[in-house]
Amino acid sequence: MPSIEIRRLAPADAGLYRDIRLEALRLSPEAFGSAYETESAHPVEWFAHRLEGDAVILGAFRRGELAGIVGFVAAEGPKRQHKGALVGMYVRREARRAGVGRLLVDAALELAAQSVELVQLVVVKGNEPACQLYQNAGFVEYGLERHALKIDGRYYDDILMARDLVARA
Repeated sequence: MPSIEIRRLAPADAGLYRDIRLEALRLSPEAFGSAYETESAHPVEWFAHRLEGDAVILGAFRRGELAGIVGFVAAEGPKRQHKGALVGMYVRREARRAGVGRLLVDAALELAAQSVELVQLVVVKGNEPACQLYQNAGFVEYGLERHALKIDGRYYDDILMARDLVARA
């Protein structure tokens, strides 16, 4: 198996990030709240600005190619600063089942543990490989949002999952 490098994406990676993000939105529209039609209209500079924002976007590089991404966003405000969220997770088809997703999730959790106690995420119901990945990483289901998204007249439900990073007695 080729080695996989996980690192934070920088504004200089905006072109690569734009390409994989648009691929994700085009191939898995039910997995994201944003839409291909919306984000494809933005220039590469918009994606560079996004990489400078509060969210940390991690990239998995395999054979020098960007194979997957995941974001981590810490919640704001004194009442919510103990938690954060994994967002925008996507692994290219040719890199699936190669450990890329797990490495991304583990790296995001390691990053999250520096600033939060609880990490939440949303996964579309029916995406069994993703659900299994998150369960294997210690996430547990705590809710279901019915009809979370509607695409071309079809509804998609979201499974809400969380992982407690603090062992409590």
